[in-house]
Amino acid sequence: MIRSSPIAVLAMLILSSVADPASPAVMSVWDLSKDFTAYRDKVVTIRGVYYYGLRQDCPQNCADGPWPSFVNLEGGAAANWNALSKVQQTVEVEAKKTGKRFEIWVTVMGRVQTRARRSPLGPCDRKSWGMYGYGHLGAFPAQIVVESIRDIDVKKNAQSLYDYGNMYHGPA
Repeated sequence: MIRSSPIAVLAMLILSSVADPASPAVMSVWDLSKDFTAYRDKVVTIRGVYYYGLRQDCPQNCADGPWPSFVNLEGGAAANWNALSKVQQTVEVEAKKTGKRFEIWVTVMGRVQTRARRSPLGPCDRKSWGMYGYGHLGAFPAQIVVESIRDIDVKKNAQSLYDYGNMYHGPA
């Protein structure tokens, strides 16, 4: 009979608790938005609401309005987008029929691209974003080049800012 030494058991426990370096820890969109420049060209995993990009309502505000905690999503395999597209279509139909508000929460892993410069005001200094942003009309301070989309979860939220029933201002 072979006995395990306490050191071997401890070593196995420590090694099993170490995160896979290929899969970064999940962060919120708000955490990412605090300093886009710190994550430039790095692979991140973030969780947020999918609504014209990835967003999150944040507790902090800028002097002239809401904290810009949103990123554009770009590229990636069609299979990732197909699953998300099906969920979004289902939510849109349900929102139009019932008038209820929903949020589509997703976890996205990908590489951060940003032209933003470091500023003491963080993302509140929209001039630090550079002349051109990302996404529609260059309105996003950063984008994620998608490697994977997972953990798609639909939540009912009557207080949600996101109105999937009127996304395109037309019938289902």
